[in-house]
Order: sequence, then C-alpha cells, then structure tokens
Amino acid sequence: MIYSIYSKKDATIYEGTAASEDVDTEYMNTGIDEILEIQKIVSSSLTANTYNSRALVYFDIDWSKINAGSASTAASNSMYLNLYTAQSLVIPYSYNLVVHPISESWDMGLGRYGNKPRVTDGVSWTNRSGDGTSGTPWVTASGAGPLNSGFLTTGTGSNGQTNNGGGTWYTASFATQSFTHESTDIRMDVTNITLDWSSSEYPNEGFITKRSGSTATPATNQEGDTNKYGSLQFFAENTHTVYPPRLEICWNDKAWATGSLSALDMSDTGAVFFYLRNNRGNYKRGGKIRFYISGREKYPVKTYGTTSAELDITYTPNNLVCYSIKDVKTNETIIPYDDTYTNLSCHSTKGNYFDLYSDSLFEERDYKIQLRYKAAAASTDYSYYDIKDTFKVSI
Repeated sequence: MIYSIYSKKDATIYEGTAASEDVDTEYMNTGIDEILEIQKIVSSSLTANTYNSRALVYFDIDWSKINAGSASTAASNSMYLNLYTAQSLVIPYSYNLVVHPISESWDMGLGRYGNKPRVTDGVSWTNRSGDGTSGTPWVTASGAGPLNSGFLTTGTGSNGQTNNGGGTWYTASFATQSFTHESTDIRMDVTNITLDWSSSEYPNEGFITKRSGSTATPATNQEGDTNKYGSLQFFAENTHTVYPPRLEICWNDKAWATGSLSALDMSDTGAVFFYLRNNRGNYKRGGKIRFYISGREKYPVKTYGTTSAELDITYTPNNLVCYSIKDVKTNETIIPYDDTYTNLSCHSTKGNYFDLYSDSLFEERDYKIQLRYKAAAASTDYSYYDIKDTFKVSI
C-alpha cells in the first residue's frame, strides 16, 4: 500500500537583515502563503553575505493506520517526501537539496510573503514562535539530542548563513536528493527520518528542506558559497491546486490465496481486459476501500454451460500485476506503480483486490485505476490496462 498524507502546516523562512529593505525578512512570517520557496540571494559584491530561504513542512502521521503499526519497524518500508514545483527561476544545471527533522516546535503563523506591512507573528528565520523581537528564537547554541546526535549550531557563519537563526534540526538523520537537468519536483526518500519519529527517537516536528551545506552529505556548501542557484518555488499546504506537499508512506500489505480459482491466461496480453466488481463509485472520506478487480478474455471460446463464463473469477499471475491511481481530469498519477507496494492481492474465493485509504485522495475528484503487467519478474516490457470504471471520495 502507498498511503499518502498531506501537510498539516508549512512555511518558508527567509534570512534577512534590517540593513536593506529588499532583505528585511528576518522576522517575516509566510505561514498561509500558497508557495514554499528555496531561494538564495548573493550580495552584488560577491562577498560572504548570502541570504537563503528554507522550507518547513509538518505532517500529522497516524501510525495506527500503517500496517497495524508494524510498518514503523519493517526494513522493507519506504517513505517519500513530495513537493511539487509551481515555478523555478534561474536554476543551475545541477544542485542538491537536503532534508532534516526539525528539533523544535514552531508556530505556522498567518502571514504571507507579499503582506505590507510584513506579518512578524509566527515562525520566521529568527523565531520559532511569537512576534518580532519579543518572540521565541530558535536555539543558537549547539546541544545534545537523543543518542548524542547534536542539532545544528545556528550562530553566524556556522553553515553559510549571514545571520543567526534559520531553524534547528538533528544532524544525524537526514535525506538528500541531487538534480541534474531534470524535473524540479522533489520526491525524496525520507525513510530514515520517519522511522526515527515512529520509534520515538526524535519528536515529529516536521521537515526542514534547504540547499546542501557543510554539515551533511553532499558536503558542497551551496548555501554558503558565492554561486547563484536561483529560486525553487513549490506549492504549499494553502494552495488552491491538487499539489500540496505530500508524504507517501509505503508498506507491503499483500496477501495471496488462490483457493480453487483458475489462473487468467496472460499469454496474449492484448486478448484480456479488466474491470471493477461492485464499484460503488462514491466513497466516504476516512475509511479503507477494497477494490476487487476481475480479468477475463475479450473473446472467450464458445462452450455449453449453465452459467455465464463472464461470471467466472480468475486470478492474475502472482507478483506480476500492480496498480496505479490517476486523476481523470489531469491524468496526473496520484499513487504510482510499485512492484513491492502496489502489487495486487488475491482472495481465495473473491479473486484479485487491493486496499486504499480514502484520505489519500482529494474529495470530489474523479479517479481511475490503471494496471501494469510484466511477463516476468525481471522484465521491463510492460502491458497497461485502463479500467473504465471511475470513482471519487466525498466528505
């Protein structure tokens, strides 16, 4: 199963100084902005003065839903942080991004980047909560976290920033993604971070996403050098699109029992088709949906019998068919194919099926299911099957 949850709160924090109106942002809050931005401003003199921004994103994870809690310790499980690009400006050919677990609580606030005057109540580069000079600042001295994994010192120059602040995070747990002339969407494997949360190694205060610095792999300090890296803008939780930050939590929930069912003949992939059985079309948000999928030959051989051959339930080859969920209107993939996490299961009398949590999807949008078949485990020669039936989730 791939269980998608959407961000509960997020904000961009901008490094700044009162010395210039353009970067007078050290107390600026952007908690309800529609955009998250990872930006770097280099001073015109190309001195050591650089001004970065970092994105904070928090997900409220219900571990009780995840494989009855066992997913938190299973080595085969995976978690992916997804941020979707709204716009990218003057970005380089290659760059790196790093994600750490935040080590202190923070208040999202109600500000926007374009507010005049600026809103200073809530999380900012300098403060994790509160208002302006009277707010509660991020810790600025090094300290010991669980298992002696220290969180970053945020004093001047410690990681390339010009000013104190910029968040605090645990350095022993991090994830990275490198980009080279490719889509700027983020899909980063953050399994190690989320497993630390689920085991109470660290408290879940969310992720901080930033350019690479000197304290994490890769060691290139892209925040502190004098190179220009442009601006990466991602849709935030408050977006009016279907692309808010999303955390994919993946685990293998497959069950396989064929009983006395017959196997579906897939030797001619063009001669079969698939459909949903008992599709209600409309499902309530908050529950688990089980979709039963049947396959049959398009042109069965005529035989004499007392029942229709179309009612016979068959099963697909084990481990060779997986599913994907797509938005009907945009054709965007909501739940991607995965040979481990979206394999079809089989019930001994009801045939193939898969389970889906309805809160993985937006309400009042139409979705469709697509299947992918490969002839052998190591094959990359795929056949795809669009299922005609659609469904949606309602409040």
